[in-house]
Amino acid sequence: MKDSSNGRLIRILVLAACLLSARGVSAQSAKGETTDGDGWVPVKHLTFTPEDVEGGLVGPEGELIEIARRATQPSLIEIRAGFEAEVVKTMENM
Repeated sequence: MKDSSNGRLIRILVLAACLLSARGVSAQSAKGETTDGDGWVPVKHLTFTPEDVEGGLVGPEGELIEIARRATQPSLIEIRAGFEAEVVKTMENM
């Protein structure tokens, strides 16, 4: 039952989209174009020929700016040797 209602909804939306697009096309008329008696504009056919597009890689202009990276510093926090054993002992006592 749900599939049929979804299908019906999809068909209604597609029909509405077609009607709205057809209405927008028929409302558009360019100046100077002759129309038939019913208001329809004749169909224009456009033909595009393939063209080769050539280009090159263009880099940034100007001087190259060099940036010195910050040195990696070791951690200033050191964990004492018996810390893990102390944590485990504390957890066992809980």
